[in-house]
Amino acid sequence: MSGYDYGVELWRVSGPMGEWKLKLGSGPGAARVAREAAVWSRLGPAGLDRSRFQHGDGGGCTWLVTPWHCGPTLWELCTPVRQCAVKARHEVLTGAVDTCITVAAVHLRGWVHGDLQPHHIIFGPSRARLIDWSRAWSADSDLPPADRGLVHLASPETLADADKPVTAADESWTLAAALWWAASGRWPRDYRALGIDPAIFTTAELARVLERRPAPLGRLAWPELEQVLRTVLTAPAASRPTAAELALHLAGIPA
Repeated sequence: MSGYDYGVELWRVSGPMGEWKLKLGSGPGAARVAREAAVWSRLGPAGLDRSRFQHGDGGGCTWLVTPWHCGPTLWELCTPVRQCAVKARHEVLTGAVDTCITVAAVHLRGWVHGDLQPHHIIFGPSRARLIDWSRAWSADSDLPPADRGLVHLASPETLADADKPVTAADESWTLAAALWWAASGRWPRDYRALGIDPAIFTTAELARVLERRPAPLGRLAWPELEQVLRTVLTAPAASRPTAAELALHLAGIPA
């Protein structure tokens, strides 16, 4: 067993056909697992192979089996940078660009992942892969919009309206925020400047606080990366750089 989160158990299973991820959802987690199965069955955004998954119900649980992707997460890749290892910056930049390209491919298909964060990005032998698709959404699908992901990584527009479906522009903000968090270990919004402890609020309460009192951005120990990410995080939605444009800007940073 690898983990448990809000009624969802995660197992790593080995067999003659390789390694697989088994998700079991019970109680409130059943709907999350069922929704992720629905995403796999409808599209397979960003290279999801619909022939390589199975799902069903039984024993009071909803289950989903998908390939297990080996490799470091974005969070793990950025560990040396968080520890101020300058030599690791080239590898991190390469991973960041690869991540943006993968997200841009999802957006090109008319989908959003809906829960981008460093722990949902895995680097395999050839490219970055996104995992945990339970909040993915497309305006062209018959799936209803899901609830938002981490409020700390939510765009200002999403904070202002929790019922608004996440757009590609929202997810570009989240992508930049996720890279900021992975590179620094701190949320991009500077809660200390507001004089608040985000841990004492519920998700909905914190969103209301941030809507009333927008938090300034913090600082990164990597000025060139900060400048690129700050450009995304301060831009209005209508002129916000896309994931593909962010990839180009990141590729231009000297390591």
